[in-house]
Amino acid sequence: MTPPRSRAGAGTPSKDAGPSLLLIGTGLVGGSFALAAKAAGLFDRVVGMDRDPAALREALALGIVDTVLEGAVAEALAEGAAGPPGRFDAACVAVPVGDVAACVRAAALRAEVVFDVGSVKGAIVDALAPPPANYVPCHPVAGSERAGPAAARAGLFKDRVVALTPVPNTDAGAARTVRGYWERLGARVLEEAPAAHDRRLALLSHLPHLVAFAFMEVAGRGDTLTGAGAGFRDFTRIAAADAGVWGDILSSNAGNVRPYLDDLLETLRSFAASAEAGAGAGNGDLRRRIAAAARVRRALDAAGP
Repeated sequence: MTPPRSRAGAGTPSKDAGPSLLLIGTGLVGGSFALAAKAAGLFDRVVGMDRDPAALREALALGIVDTVLEGAVAEALAEGAAGPPGRFDAACVAVPVGDVAACVRAAALRAEVVFDVGSVKGAIVDALAPPPANYVPCHPVAGSERAGPAAARAGLFKDRVVALTPVPNTDAGAARTVRGYWERLGARVLEEAPAAHDRRLALLSHLPHLVAFAFMEVAGRGDTLTGAGAGFRDFTRIAAADAGVWGDILSSNAGNVRPYLDDLLETLRSFAASAEAGAGAGNGDLRRRIAAAARVRRALDAAGP
């Protein structure tokens, strides 16, 4: 294929330029990292790549990136890896989980350190087998049901947890560098194994999204959603999330989600049985269970983000 085309200036950094970031994927999370990193002075220049040309143009117009490279991301980077142009100080891979491994392989040849922001880690590490030493798997537990460059904001990661999941061959210096990026953005860094991360997120993020999607499918079969109140909207907010991103996440982590789903289904049946016991004194068990759930939720609020 032909080399990627550069717009709005040279697409790769010169030897004398300041710190540079290659941003692969200019949507909510990737765009937010670029905005925050620029505001914190981590990089002087951000070069963007995205499979969606419209998103790339929007990111450029919004100042998320300073210049863009057009072309198929993984192939374009890998094709020129052996020769000029120069290297980036870092590459942030912010694409759907199924596309991360190919982009990491290519970017690792172009950047001093590479990290991704995918919500599943084990599938990516397994696909790389073995991962490049300068690759640091990451997952910022921050986001929104909104998508695209227009949703990006510099404060997205402030006081949020970012999981780092290095593997045995991850270069310690690369891991320190990437940890430093997130800490400079105000995030709280948690280091854990990829498998532990995927089990944890299956419960804390992936199952709630699965339930919200399924619930909206059921609700959508009704005659109308007119009159849906704040509770309905709060509960289903995340069902408006990006289908491509979440299809990849749920498929990649299905093995960890399923046990929690089975537990939830059994618990729902149990709650239903308690509700059917009747009103008044007969539903004391249901009231106790609701009260216990409310205590757990209030404790979570008290603990903060």
